[in-house]
Amino acid sequence: MLDNVKEIHIEPTSLCNANCPMCARTVYGEKLNPYINLKSLPLQWFKENLHPEKIKNLDKVFFCGNVGDPASAPDLLFIIDYFKKHNPDLVVGLNSNGGLKTTQWWKRLGRLLEGKLDYCVFSIDGLEDTNHIYRRNVRWTKIIENASAFISTGASAHWDMLVFEHNKHQVDEARKLADKLGFTWFRTKETDRWDTYTKNIGFLPASDYQPPSYGRTIECEKDRDSSVYLDYTGKYWPCCHMAEAFLNKVGMELHSDIRDYDNIELFKEYKARLVTDTPFYICRRACGTKGKRSQWKTEVQLR
Repeated sequence: MLDNVKEIHIEPTSLCNANCPMCARTVYGEKLNPYINLKSLPLQWFKENLHPEKIKNLDKVFFCGNVGDPASAPDLLFIIDYFKKHNPDLVVGLNSNGGLKTTQWWKRLGRLLEGKLDYCVFSIDGLEDTNHIYRRNVRWTKIIENASAFISTGASAHWDMLVFEHNKHQVDEARKLADKLGFTWFRTKETDRWDTYTKNIGFLPASDYQPPSYGRTIECEKDRDSSVYLDYTGKYWPCCHMAEAFLNKVGMELHSDIRDYDNIELFKEYKARLVTDTPFYICRRACGTKGKRSQWKTEVQLR
């Protein structure tokens, strides 16, 4: 399974403090997705299943926030320390909304992510008066306190902002705040989930949003990065896009083409479909190249 794998994207938990309406974890932000079990991978799982010999051969580990917030995982700091202990040169990144744990916890994380290329992505979608519209249940003051604590250790923080109609006027002000706080990168992007989340969820895409067209020509991120995705139950998937589409309650019909296969069967099936020019819909949406625009609207290196 892990032969020739150089990068692992890990979903360490399905726990989260937020209730984002376009997240696979929820059903329109109103209730928990019934296909999601509340669970976290403990440190012991990694000790038993990812031995030091394998860790030494990895280039990167990224802790994802597809169905949970990595900071919610009780053993996250110990897991990162385990990886770093056996591969000091390993690049470690993670994603968080930044609205949970204490400032001391974030300082501990910052000291663990001391590598030149290590980083934490803070998903902050606007300013104090708008971030909560999408990042529901996340307190602004808590985000700023935690991000500042993390940055104070010298660790690299990225500010990623989803642009909607209600916050598009704040992009420049958010960039200036990111610079003031010491973030390394500021990036804005559009979500392409409007094809799945068609119900009125209380906000709209930016007025200049243009739905992408998905071609059959695929530039597979998994193959490009020699990566796999590990979910919060300990299952491996070809990539996070497939796992999220498989589990998504809202997108059941749209992504029904992958539900005939289990996570292991998908490793062979996605390859076969690429060869025969019949890719899964999620492959077309995530990695299709024809007419596909970059999701990034702005990428600014601040320091």
